[in-house]
Amino acid sequence: MSLNPLLPFLMAGDPSLEALSALLAEAKTLGLEAIELGLPHSDPIADGPVLQAAAHRAIGRGATPLKVLESLAGITQSPDIILFTYFNPLLQIGVPRLLRLLAGTPVKALLVVDLPFGEEPGFEADLRAAGYPMVPLLTPTTSLARARHILSDRPDPGVSRSFAQRFAYVVARLGVTGTGQQVDLGPISARVQQLQAISERPLAVGFGLSDPRSLAAIRALGATPVIGSALVQELADGQNLHETLSLRMVNDR
Repeated sequence: MSLNPLLPFLMAGDPSLEALSALLAEAKTLGLEAIELGLPHSDPIADGPVLQAAAHRAIGRGATPLKVLESLAGITQSPDIILFTYFNPLLQIGVPRLLRLLAGTPVKALLVVDLPFGEEPGFEADLRAAGYPMVPLLTPTTSLARARHILSDRPDPGVSRSFAQRFAYVVARLGVTGTGQQVDLGPISARVQQLQAISERPLAVGFGLSDPRSLAAIRALGATPVIGSALVQELADGQNLHETLSLRMVNDR
């Protein structure tokens, strides 16, 4: 199984919607296969303070879910996009309109972090049928039996499909996104190995990862580290996307 060395997160509309296409093109030049793109939301329950601040900046500059999706239309110079969002904005748009908006964009899958598994089977089935699968989200409290069920109900489309449409997201720790909390890599290692024993699909591990040691440890397990808050903060501080990602792109396998 090939390893995608890094899965970065960007907040759409931060610093501006006008800058989004250039940021995505820059990420593409680094050889990234996929990227998470957050839809700015006014009440994000899974996002820590850095991503909350980025969402509020984006909203303050006029970024709405509709405008973000419209701005993605026709973009070809981009990694595959996993749309990181909450259910209410999608519910407000509605499935027929959402599918029209997604057509012709680089979006390949959706990660709807507050939608409990199995709660909206019709919504999920319609998106999957149109080619936009929901990413399985496995938390530290997800039992192995439930993980099997989730991975079965959100099936792996197979090795011919892209990383974005195949991977499962493993939450490294309880709580919200963000750096500054020590991540115990021992339980994560055990968790990843358990999941690899029941599924051959790629895994990405996120929440609280940013330093070279933790990124290398996740890659050594054969999984993809996710970097979000640290990257968003560095970009907000004026650092260059190419430079900050290049430092974290080393594949230690």
